[in-house]
Amino acid sequence: MLAAMYANREAMKALVEGTKGHRSPRRLRTWSGFAAAWMGVRAVVDAGRKLDDRLYPSWREQEVKEPVFIFANGRSGTTMLHRVLSWDEESFASYKLYQSVFSAVAWQRLFSRVGEAPIVGDLGRKAVDAINETFFSGWEGIHELGIDKEEEDEALFVLALESPTVSLLNPFQRDYAKMGWLDAESPEKRRAFMDDYEAALKKHLFSVGGNRRFLNKNVFLAPRLRTMLERFPDARLIYLVRHPAEALPSWLNMFYEKWVTHSPELPHASPQARELAEMSFAYYRYVLEARDSLPPESFFVVRYEELVQDVRPIVRAIYEWLGLPMSEAHAAKLEAFAAKQQSYESKHEYSLEQFGLTKEWVKSQIPEVYAAFGYE
Repeated sequence: MLAAMYANREAMKALVEGTKGHRSPRRLRTWSGFAAAWMGVRAVVDAGRKLDDRLYPSWREQEVKEPVFIFANGRSGTTMLHRVLSWDEESFASYKLYQSVFSAVAWQRLFSRVGEAPIVGDLGRKAVDAINETFFSGWEGIHELGIDKEEEDEALFVLALESPTVSLLNPFQRDYAKMGWLDAESPEKRRAFMDDYEAALKKHLFSVGGNRRFLNKNVFLAPRLRTMLERFPDARLIYLVRHPAEALPSWLNMFYEKWVTHSPELPHASPQARELAEMSFAYYRYVLEARDSLPPESFFVVRYEELVQDVRPIVRAIYEWLGLPMSEAHAAKLEAFAAKQQSYESKHEYSLEQFGLTKEWVKSQIPEVYAAFGYE
């Protein structure tokens, strides 16, 4: 039997302490709602884990071979590349959002069977659409999100309180600045979390069937990189890089759009926005440091500028790097997507200045990143 689900108790204490100095009616409603949902989902997942050991004990025999991790600083094209590769279900197995939240074979198979039932399935589709509209409608045109869409594995980290995404709900990050830096945790904590994490990947691969590679994307992978490679030394890493001064304002805006729902008094140019920018810089530096110690064959760099110009040569190069054949069906989907890509134009424009920052300041913080990738 697995031990009780891992949770970073020190991070929990830091969050609780951090809320005391920033209380307001809106924030208290937001924080109490998150706390209730967090405890409820953990209870459901824990029940599913117990069912798995009784109903599907052979999940433990599932192997996680050569997983593929796509990562970058936020707003650098990870979602697009991840979803394009995820269409190849013969080669890859990715998480949909509900699968990463309810990471048990019992729940994943139950939801899948319910969705396939004719009458119940129609009602379920309406329920899914309603949930997506209610909870995920704030980022249209920025990041298409839904419980039934391919998504990163961050729910596993949120449930363990090892994720900086809680700053969407609590923007005062200095109170819990270490949250999400898994590599900085003690060996015992890293091992405990990774036992849970590896079990979740095994359960997912077992649930969806086949010997496919686990495919994931996560913009918070950088400070977990060494821990991941300790557990999965055969992992393949795809790192996307975009000009920092172009990626950063879009990244800050994603968080700001959520902050104003519970902290409308926060201006764009706030200390909290600067703290988020500094976290982003730390990620850039950490990846550069780690890259030098990795074997070249395990690390593949994709430049955002080339990806958005034409995704096809990038995807084909990735397949060649992984030693995978591309099916005719996936090649056809890739061509169709590339045709749409040529006519796409973003409707959003963001600037560093609206957050009280400048291009000169950004470059002064991470000159080594500009030098490494030839940015001006």
